[in-house]
Amino acid sequence: MLKLLPSIILLLCLGCNAKKSENENFKPVQVNQSSASVLTAGEVIGRIKDRVTCDWREETVDTYKSGNPDTKVTGIATTFLATLDVLKKAQKEGLNLVITHEPTYYNHLDDTEFFTSDPVYIAKRKFIEEHNMVIFRFHDHWHMTNPDGIHTGMINELGWKSYQMKTDQMIFELPEQTVGTLAKTLKDHFNTPAVRVVGDPDLKISQVGMAVGAPGSQRQIMMLRRDDVEVLIGGETHEWETVEWVRDAHSEGRKKALILIGHANSEEAGMAYCASWLEEFISEIPVQFIAAGDPFWGPGLD
Repeated sequence: MLKLLPSIILLLCLGCNAKKSENENFKPVQVNQSSASVLTAGEVIGRIKDRVTCDWREETVDTYKSGNPDTKVTGIATTFLATLDVLKKAQKEGLNLVITHEPTYYNHLDDTEFFTSDPVYIAKRKFIEEHNMVIFRFHDHWHMTNPDGIHTGMINELGWKSYQMKTDQMIFELPEQTVGTLAKTLKDHFNTPAVRVVGDPDLKISQVGMAVGAPGSQRQIMMLRRDDVEVLIGGETHEWETVEWVRDAHSEGRKKALILIGHANSEEAGMAYCASWLEEFISEIPVQFIAAGDPFWGPGLD
């Protein structure tokens, strides 16, 4: 009987630990460290700040948009944009820290003064607060780290790594094709009606530049001025700026064209890559990418 006591004591201890874990809603996950370890939102963001290759700026949009840095994180969702649908999916999956690339509250600085009495804003904020969610924007430093996280994800998504020029991460030497063919390829790849083209669809091109998101017309036009860029793939732009520059360039006989694929389509893959990047140094909690998706639809899209 005395020989059995150590085994009995061990079983009793394991039973106590199992009951304690059950009471604390413990969910076992595959981790490198103790499965009982807990990270706060602040600790997760601290690791991100340590991991990026750039200095963290004091003036930045990369800040908490909702929630408390001391909140214990049950899981992380990365997304291009923290839409209400994305937040609902994250909450359903038990992911209470949402790392978003773009604003949560409808303007670049997430300034909510204009929306104080807005019913859409109020409902979204209520959902976030009721479910104890933390929203953190990861825009400036994700672009500034080397290599640019959004660019890396996009290049991986399109499978264009082998076409990438050594002189510039976002210039590509593709097999010769027409502008129309390239536009159709992008439309099919993203399954979107949002692709729009300026310039001659029959223009044969091979030198392609990419300006994801909405970097502004000056940066887009600067890329188009380059001798090694015949067509620029962009997210979005003011229609009276880059669009009209390309239209005039075409009228002058210059070999230039513009393909706009939509802001979400041009950057979302970068936040899918962000999830796998986070998993390199965060193993205690689940990390999952949740797509916001292309907001546009159009007649005739299958």
